[in-house]
Amino acid sequence: MSQNKLTVIDALRMNTDNPDAVIAAGEVVNLRFKSGNQLSLRAAKLFCMLVQHAGPAIADDVQHVIHYSAVNDTFHQSKADLIKAVDELHSTIVSIRITSRKGRNYTKSGPILSDVERDDDDDTDAEIRFTFSPTLQRVIGDSTHWASMSRQAILAFESKYALRIYMFLSLRANLRKTSEVFQIDELRTILGIHDNTLPRWQDLKRRALEPAQAEINHLAGFRMSFQPIKHGRRVTGVRLAWGLKAGDELIDAARELERHRTGRTARREGKVEVIAQEHAAFRHSLASTIAAAPYDDATVAQSHEPNDRQLQ
Repeated sequence: MSQNKLTVIDALRMNTDNPDAVIAAGEVVNLRFKSGNQLSLRAAKLFCMLVQHAGPAIADDVQHVIHYSAVNDTFHQSKADLIKAVDELHSTIVSIRITSRKGRNYTKSGPILSDVERDDDDDTDAEIRFTFSPTLQRVIGDSTHWASMSRQAILAFESKYALRIYMFLSLRANLRKTSEVFQIDELRTILGIHDNTLPRWQDLKRRALEPAQAEINHLAGFRMSFQPIKHGRRVTGVRLAWGLKAGDELIDAARELERHRTGRTARREGKVEVIAQEHAAFRHSLASTIAAAPYDDATVAQSHEPNDRQLQ
């Protein structure tokens, strides 16, 4: 059976036994944030985890239940921080481009979560009860294309822009097309960047695209790159390019996801080997200095005799 005959719900059912698979409808991956709205990194990760938790029932008009303890095992955040992330999903308005059953294209807007209940106590069995909005239910239920993402990679990203581009390119990683051009305004909308945030190209490049490229190339199953497109001296667009990893690159990414996040930045920037070499050189230099230092038997003996203060 070809993929275009399968639905997102079919894909969710096929991956229920895969704890690392997060399946997201293509329309959701391609969602645009309404003006003034964007998700923090924590809320974006929580959204992916709630999608995975809901599984094949995500398109049903039902209330989903998850325990705070289960969420905290993933995020290791305070309950107050988790509540803030849930509130973000409840209040953020997104715009999704979809195609009707009659083949007409239109845009549907709405919140991510339409209804949320949360227990106020701090017991280990305290719950969050949530319902995905009718917008998401309708879109996901009708969708026949999706992105398959790694839960480990999603949780490992430290830049919200890296996670956003990772989701966006996960939908495209297996396509024959390996690059796409986006106008600057369109790219900013995809990333959820406000008009007054990172207004200059150099800011967008340094604060969003370069960190995203570094993290994706370190952690994901594919690589990405970007190239500015200029009209005269002005950057008017960006070409995003991507390609699947294979062999050692893929193994290295998988191994990195299994390692603790401590030292990840240094490993990504290649500083770990440099630091180890510097330490080895320092130890060698120190040993050589000590070996070459002049001393006599009396000096050595004196250095090993305890003085009165040491005996007290």
